[in-house]
Amino acid sequence: MIQRIQTFFLFAASALLFSLFFCNFIYTDAQPIKYMEYTPFIVLAAVSFAVSFSGIFLFRKRVLQMRFCIYDIIILIAFQIWIGYLFFRRVPGTTFSITSVFPIIASILVYLAFRYIEKDELLVRSSNSFRDISREMKKKK
Repeated sequence: MIQRIQTFFLFAASALLFSLFFCNFIYTDAQPIKYMEYTPFIVLAAVSFAVSFSGIFLFRKRVLQMRFCIYDIIILIAFQIWIGYLFFRRVPGTTFSITSVFPIIASILVYLAFRYIEKDELLVRSSNSFRDISREMKKKK
């Protein structure tokens, strides 16, 4: 589990998403606003963190792990679109923190994990087909 690069990618994405629970989102003149003060961000951050973190432990079920990655990418892109929408509708004098790009970075990391999981699945399938061919050849002899 730990030796695989996709585990590292999923863990890094989970760490980025977990950090959103403690970071500021918008800096205004009066006070900073945290992600957790806005209910849709609580839900999106919690769901995407749960999906990416639970995907780490599905290493024996690669197809299910790939589905979790796809769901997580969709959630993270929706999260980033929502942040982008708020960015373009912001009040003058407000600035967004660097953490506002964490969902898109996490989606890139999850995509990279998906690619490596897919490579593992193709490798296992090709080795299984090779075993099947060798079994058939033994039966013919």
